[in-house]
Amino acid sequence: MQVGIPAGSMSGAMALLALVGAFPGVGSRFIGQLGTPLRYAAMLMAGVSIGASVTLDTLRNILAYPVSVIGMMICVVAMTAASALISMRFSRWDRETAVLAAIPGAMAYILSIVMTSRANAPRVVAAQMFRVFFLVALVPMFVAESGVALTSITARVADPPFVFLVECLVGGLVGYAFTRLKIAGGMMLGAMFASGAFHASGFATGRAPTFFLISGQVLIGCWTGSRFVGFDWGRLLREGPSMLASIGAAMLVSAAFAATVSALLGLPFGVTFLAYSPGGFEAMTVLAMALGLDPFYVAAHHLARFFMLNIGVPILWARFSKKAEKPVA
Repeated sequence: MQVGIPAGSMSGAMALLALVGAFPGVGSRFIGQLGTPLRYAAMLMAGVSIGASVTLDTLRNILAYPVSVIGMMICVVAMTAASALISMRFSRWDRETAVLAAIPGAMAYILSIVMTSRANAPRVVAAQMFRVFFLVALVPMFVAESGVALTSITARVADPPFVFLVECLVGGLVGYAFTRLKIAGGMMLGAMFASGAFHASGFATGRAPTFFLISGQVLIGCWTGSRFVGFDWGRLLREGPSMLASIGAAMLVSAAFAATVSALLGLPFGVTFLAYSPGGFEAMTVLAMALGLDPFYVAAHHLARFFMLNIGVPILWARFSKKAEKPVA
């Protein structure tokens, strides 16, 4: 954060835990998966903080969501195709491995099916994990070096303690309800909507306390970094160039779509780029807030991508499975 990287607390915490977890025996001994209460706390902190950034421009941008979301859905297909093509043509990966490794999101579902497929499971896992690390660790650095002016979070006055407490309580209740309804990122989304509603109505006019905001970012970073405990870094070093080329292709496609939508709808390129990035719902939304961009726009697109993939991936997988079952003539 002190070197000008937006949401640096988040990416720094993730990088630290990922590096510590890389040492054999150390990671598994001292680092464990973040428990449910802490995950909920992280999402609540981030959601309430993001909701406080609601402005009139946020509400106006809602009109652009449908057209932009359609563009994002086309972009997801193009990103997956480009990334998989790179892996098949230049790295000689088989089609199932390349496609499952290239899908930008729905990671839990992908990991649940890869073990029963003909795909190379270690490659798929390594590629998906590398994509997460790349997005959370490097995108903030890229944004910082791009010359985008950062918004000072501490410039605004914090909400009074009572108002802030109401935001947290209501945000937690709405978030828990969203979680029970199996909505992706439910706790964070619920807290965002509750906090955003309070600020849009004028009940709250300030920001979350700085300590609260930074704590949420640190917990999200720790949650992401803890996933790398036991990760096969040797495989990443061996196949890193192939994975980097695949992810690079996806990023180029997403940037091209983001630039097109930005020009057509008159939206800042930064916000469309974060919305069209291949994954990282929590990280990209927090980064949008740190940049003073519309976090609700970014969140809406990543949520739409999540639903699209969770509907589309099973259909795609069923198609591959049927082809695999056909007898060879």
